[in-house]
Amino acid sequence: MGLYIHVPFCGSICSYCHFARTSVHDRSSREQYVDGVLAELALRGEKCRVLGDGMRPLDTAYFGGGTPSLLEPDLMRRLVTGTVGTFDPAPDFEFTAEANPESLTRELAEVWLDLGIERVSLGVQSLQDDVLRVLGRSCNSVMARQALKLACGIFPRVSADWILGPDLRIDYLLAELSEAADLGVEHFSLYILEIHQGTALQQDVRRGRLVLPGDELTERLYLAAGEHLEKLGIEQYEVANFSRPGAESRHNGNYWNGRPYLGLGPGAHGFWGRRRYANEADPDRWSEALASGRLPEAEVDPLDLPARRLERAILALRTCRGLPLDWLPAQTLDLEKGQAMGWWKVNGDRLILTRLGFLRVDGFEEALAGRILS
Repeated sequence: MGLYIHVPFCGSICSYCHFARTSVHDRSSREQYVDGVLAELALRGEKCRVLGDGMRPLDTAYFGGGTPSLLEPDLMRRLVTGTVGTFDPAPDFEFTAEANPESLTRELAEVWLDLGIERVSLGVQSLQDDVLRVLGRSCNSVMARQALKLACGIFPRVSADWILGPDLRIDYLLAELSEAADLGVEHFSLYILEIHQGTALQQDVRRGRLVLPGDELTERLYLAAGEHLEKLGIEQYEVANFSRPGAESRHNGNYWNGRPYLGLGPGAHGFWGRRRYANEADPDRWSEALASGRLPEAEVDPLDLPARRLERAILALRTCRGLPLDWLPAQTLDLEKGQAMGWWKVNGDRLILTRLGFLRVDGFEEALAGRILS
């Protein structure tokens, strides 16, 4: 099994962020949050014999957010001890935590390493100050570079995120990726900037204060970045993820392989048994549910057989291993047309999307849903 813990605290809210997060918090609220996560784990253990008996070894743990690096060292130690520390780890256990450049200090990094966190995922997003300002980031390029050097000097595994969005120049982007790789970053996540309801970014675009790059430029950025990383020996293995061989995120790989994982904290998602669930995103509603002895779930999907088939197919399609052809309903995709357009290749019994095809994956997923769920 895997474990995901969502830490909802941020120093400020980025313009594009739609995740469960809050910038209004103090020491007391962070202590209450840690208490709540431990209470949620205990409650889920009471309701699930397999979990309560500790019958599954812990394969991976991932602390995401929000900004886990905003938790004080003593609170992070208590959180890790009361969650990860209650399970038997697998022999090749992988432990990842996310950090933002402005809150990653040497003291914190050393505490994390002592707690067993050997892989850090750093939210860089860009090394250009004008791009960081557009994204509403709290750090500047100097802080980001310092954090990259610090992380690569302390942690055995370092991943870094980049966002492909406004004001981004291809030559600058490729130089940044090379700079990070030279420092020791072995894993890169490249995300195309998306507009989500209720974000500051949506308001900026709606009011004409910001113009997002068109599809053609976005495509050029994505394809150029992927090709450049490949030349550096950093290979693509999923739509948004690239790594040196052996440095892939095993935690995220478990998502794509349909393995069970427990999600704890406000806004956390989990997949356990034959159900997916999403916790209450609002920290107060999440805490109120726990105080009343209820699982803090806002949504539950029981995943009937067609839904499981669709999910299995979609997750496979997003990876560079591709989709087994016998999972593809007849007449869902025009295989010859797709190959001619350069969207995919058929390798033996698998359909494998190209980098160009990954840019169109949403449309392919809609076609799959139309056939599998009809």
